[in-house]
Amino acid sequence: MGISININEKVFKQIHGNSLVYNACWEDPRCDRNLLNINDKSRIVMLTSAGCNALDYLLDDPAEVHCVDINPRQNALLHLKTSLLEAGDHSDLFDFFGKGVSQQAADIFQERLRMNMPEEYSVLYWERNMGFFNGKGLRKSFYWHGSSGTVAWIIRQWIMSRPEAARLTYKLFESKTIAEQEHWYDRLEPLFLNRFVQWLVRQHLIQSMLGVPKSQQYLAATLFPDGLAGYIRQCLRHVFTRLP
Repeated sequence: MGISININEKVFKQIHGNSLVYNACWEDPRCDRNLLNINDKSRIVMLTSAGCNALDYLLDDPAEVHCVDINPRQNALLHLKTSLLEAGDHSDLFDFFGKGVSQQAADIFQERLRMNMPEEYSVLYWERNMGFFNGKGLRKSFYWHGSSGTVAWIIRQWIMSRPEAARLTYKLFESKTIAEQEHWYDRLEPLFLNRFVQWLVRQHLIQSMLGVPKSQQYLAATLFPDGLAGYIRQCLRHVFTRLP
């Protein structure tokens, strides 16, 4: 048991010590903003993650927002976003983080963004990895990069390789009403969350790539008989059958 835990910790540290993990925040910042009652006197300390939620909190005009993260690549991502807000325009921002693709990413970075970055590490990181945005290769969007993006890309490839699952996925996203969403999701769920996918997301390597630490893996296993797969099923069903 001790050897297994030690190996699991090393796997998690290896991924988080060498990779961008989150390319987008998973949490809905509206929930936090409603609970925290942020105002102009608020001083917030938070995990950086992908930086989305930190920027969202600024809509409530807090006095300060401080972001910390054990993974400096997450801070580099936030620095890229703030540099785009300062020196880019809306079309640049949407290309980078709406579409996840900008054919001019390298030029924009060199000409307008790098000088606005507060840390040399962030400059060096994006000099090496601006190709995430160039739309080339198998993973053509920024959102297929980083360890969580890699898992998302693998699952997408799996769905697209199964015509019926792909057809139902497109139908789901074309839905106009909650009733339509529920209709299509009820048919998609058993194809998507089949035994292979449930097995895949239960693996420690995959959960580490998704940024789920061992303590949260144990919590999911305690709350759901099928662990993280059960949590994912609950979340997907809520999103696709209850939210417009």
